[in-house]
Amino acid sequence: MERSSISRKIIVLAISAIGLAAPHGAAVAGNLDSSSIRKLFPGEFEAVVRGYRIHISGSAGGRLVGEAYGQQDRGRWYMKGNTLCVAWNKWAEGKSTCGKISQQSGWFVANGSGGQILKFRRDAVAGN
Repeated sequence: MERSSISRKIIVLAISAIGLAAPHGAAVAGNLDSSSIRKLFPGEFEAVVRGYRIHISGSAGGRLVGEAYGQQDRGRWYMKGNTLCVAWNKWAEGKSTCGKISQQSGWFVANGSGGQILKFRRDAVAGN
């Protein structure tokens, strides 16, 4: 498999996963509530999935811009109760992925049934 194909698959997984976390109904200590998640924005984030790093910018108004390996996409984030939902225009074909987010050692962590699928942290707080 060529590098561009592998990179694209990793980007799709990582960007889609930013909204994924524990399966609905699973008990995860320290899940962030809606207010805590909203306070993350505006911001710049470094995401890590399977060892690959991705840069994400998010506005307070729900806009997202992601960049990895020379590829860029735009999307949106929104809250559904205490659940963060993310939809990327190209990488996820506009489909929303939602889940709960917990915090561990300075990272925001998304967990799925197979364990940790993504972690992300704030790089900087955007100006406005």
